[in-house]
Amino acid sequence: MRQQNTVPGVIMMDMSFYRSCKLFDNMSEEEITTVIEGAETITIPTGASVISEHALGDSLFVIVKGSVEINKELAEKDDNMVAQLKVMQPGEFFGEMALIDNEPRSANVVSRDNVELLVIPKERFLNIAYTNPKVLFNLIRTLSWRLRDTNQKFAEVMEKLIAQNRLMAIGMAASKIMHDIKTPLNVISLTAELVENLCPDTKEFAESIVRQSKSIEQMVLEILDFARGKQTPISPQKVKLDSFLNEIRDTFEPTLAGRDIRFELNNQVQQDVFFDESKIRRVIINLLKNSSEAMTVDGYIRIGARMDSGFLIISVSDDGRGVPEHIKNNLFSPFQTEGKRSGTGLGLAITQKLVHEHKGTIEHESNHPRGTVFTVRLPQEDIK
Repeated sequence: MRQQNTVPGVIMMDMSFYRSCKLFDNMSEEEITTVIEGAETITIPTGASVISEHALGDSLFVIVKGSVEINKELAEKDDNMVAQLKVMQPGEFFGEMALIDNEPRSANVVSRDNVELLVIPKERFLNIAYTNPKVLFNLIRTLSWRLRDTNQKFAEVMEKLIAQNRLMAIGMAASKIMHDIKTPLNVISLTAELVENLCPDTKEFAESIVRQSKSIEQMVLEILDFARGKQTPISPQKVKLDSFLNEIRDTFEPTLAGRDIRFELNNQVQQDVFFDESKIRRVIINLLKNSSEAMTVDGYIRIGARMDSGFLIISVSDDGRGVPEHIKNNLFSPFQTEGKRSGTGLGLAITQKLVHEHKGTIEHESNHPRGTVFTVRLPQEDIK
């Protein structure tokens, strides 16, 4: 309930406050005094309703102290579901739309703390708006800004909905692919094991076939989990980093055949480390593929590894064309891709998810004089 505190001398309030209000922008002291003459101040306690959605509008409100939340009902009142639209601070005003279009209030206004409001009655406000061009101009300018802000928020919501629909479609496709390839992958793995039993000399190749088959299955599952927004638990293992990185090099280096690109490995870690081997393999392979796609002619791709303050630091760097400026801030967002003819645009988003599941971080920066460095930090103390 409103706690009214009528102040006959309200126009004697600090004039600097009124000059800071959007409603009184570029107005003289005399003009401001004319507008607020006869107005009153009211105090609203924390959490109380100032305006109720669907109620008739009778006043314009200027916030003197405190803040209010503008929200809108999303469903039946019994469900108590509302969406926050905006938080307003001192100097801002609200409640003008119902006075202009003579329609019921379109949103709720609730005090976030003890709020002091300047209240200008409807009739007084309309007379001022019709006779004072500056008030009308300030009102139109504020409404224009709010419309632009609403358009921007609407665009952001639509972008999220489009991304969600694309993820849903990718999730359905991944589910179908998983169903279709599971049997062939099992057959390939069993055949490789059979060949190994018949010809022991093929053990290394057979194990590679089995490992790659499992990698394909894991990759599809990762896409499916990402599309579903599912967090998957990790299974940390003790890993000999030299063997792990050498195996990645042996797997990836043949993909560079025919290109003048050096593959370099600089591992400074000799002790055992701990992480989910299949997930971090996917992280590094994803980063290597990105580097490879960024290379246009000759150059190098380098994996580096070191320990620092209880973290395993793995870097993947190249001297390719680098990350375009316009996507740097959203590089790990879904569907961010540049200059690729194929792919889902989920590689780096999934990479970040896998690193975060290890409670780690992944960052990127320019590699001078050209190229990009991705740095993965994996905690070792809390992951064993």
